[in-house]
Amino acid sequence: MIKLREMNDHEFNNYLSFMIPDYAKDISDNYNLPIDKAMEESEMMMKDLLPDGLSTEGQYLYNLYDPVIAKEVGIIWFSINMEINRAYLYHLYIKEAYRQKGYATKALEELQDRVRGRGIDSIALSVFGNNEHAYRLYTKLGFTSSAISMHKLL
Repeated sequence: MIKLREMNDHEFNNYLSFMIPDYAKDISDNYNLPIDKAMEESEMMMKDLLPDGLSTEGQYLYNLYDPVIAKEVGIIWFSINMEINRAYLYHLYIKEAYRQKGYATKALEELQDRVRGRGIDSIALSVFGNNEHAYRLYTKLGFTSSAISMHKLL
């Protein structure tokens, strides 16, 4: 079992301090962009998606909490867009010590239950091409490709 606990402002600021450089590294690795440019892109995306921080309408950021061990094991961030009847998973992060223990699967199952309970009938997400673990997890849980973005380094 996993519980979704709302982040507080301090946790949110810590999350951004982690997420912005982590996402910048993914951008840099996957799109061959210099890290300083990737940092700018990552910072801009966070400001665009979360202009009001935790109060941004339609955005939901939670700590993933395991009540059995009484520890936070990760984070999930998603949005809900009622106009198109879709949730969008921005980030699912499991702390290193808790990976390969089923927490990501449990978190996605909890996400599905929550959004289904609000009348949402689909969840979309993007995964970087070099993130094979995430791709396998999403495929295992029934996600299918709706588009494939490709590039070639010259």
